[in-house]
Amino acid sequence: MTAVSDNVDLHLNNDFTNDVVSKPLPTIPVDGSGKRQSEEQDEFDEGEQKKCKTNDTANNVEENQMSKRQIKKIQKQQMWLEKKALRKEVNKEKKEKRKKWKAQMREAGVNIQKAKTTKMAESSCKQRVVLDLSYDDMMSDKDLIKCSNQILRCYGLNRRLKNPLQLYFCSYEGKIKETMAKHNGSEYWDINYIVKSFDKVFEKEEIVYLTSDSTNVLDNIDESKVYIIGGLVDHNSCKGASLKVAENLGIAHAKLPIDEYINMKTRKILTINHVYEIISKVVSGVSWKDAFLDTLPKRKMFFAKDEEKSLDYEDSLNGIEEENDNFTQQNN
Repeated sequence: MTAVSDNVDLHLNNDFTNDVVSKPLPTIPVDGSGKRQSEEQDEFDEGEQKKCKTNDTANNVEENQMSKRQIKKIQKQQMWLEKKALRKEVNKEKKEKRKKWKAQMREAGVNIQKAKTTKMAESSCKQRVVLDLSYDDMMSDKDLIKCSNQILRCYGLNRRLKNPLQLYFCSYEGKIKETMAKHNGSEYWDINYIVKSFDKVFEKEEIVYLTSDSTNVLDNIDESKVYIIGGLVDHNSCKGASLKVAENLGIAHAKLPIDEYINMKTRKILTINHVYEIISKVVSGVSWKDAFLDTLPKRKMFFAKDEEKSLDYEDSLNGIEEENDNFTQQNN
């Protein structure tokens, strides 16, 4: 039933009353079931109210059934969203300051030297690393964008190395190629783009698929081997996908020796760019331990096995913002 406000103007009420008295009441239509439309409307309104109450009850039950971990995750996401605008503003200010600084240097006649880069063909490092991009059908559009951003970081890291690794993108087609096209100039990157699957390009005997689900531990990096990194962002919803690929193809697989050097309080699943960065550092002569300590994000809450103190939770949250700021600066 529709409620009438107590604040309706008295003059309008009087006009309405006079109209009702002076005019005959309209005939209320009756349908074939013998019910008046007003009765049907009443039943519909009551049904909607019951439905709303049922939905509210279901939502309350769902909230009560949420685990502490889920609640913590939602709170963390809300905190990140609240600071998103601030981070955007800070990054914008940094870009403006850098532009002004470059303009001042040009006016003063100072030549700003660009960072020297070495092409893969000129590199003395012949270590081959492949990003397997055959998982695009297993990712949502949002995860495809995240995947492309991680790939961008891999390229940026390799480009800045004194002796870059030989980087390959295999199964480079379909959705992931369309998503990567959004990065202006990506088609000109110094990368080996290959449409074929990696097992059609390299010999099976020289392939090692890196996956955290493997029971084998990677002790050292062999230059004669080709190391495959799965290009998948799935938030652990496709657990074991990369291991399944390796087993189906009958190729070797291994996981990074995280447990041998690091105590980690969170999941030992790393992003594509973190795995690539660790591999590149070890190839450059850095120890596994130092490569992990220098690369792993602080949010992972880790510490070396020969140390006693770990990062606290506030440091891990601050580390997330530092990582975003560093990435923004590197790509400006």
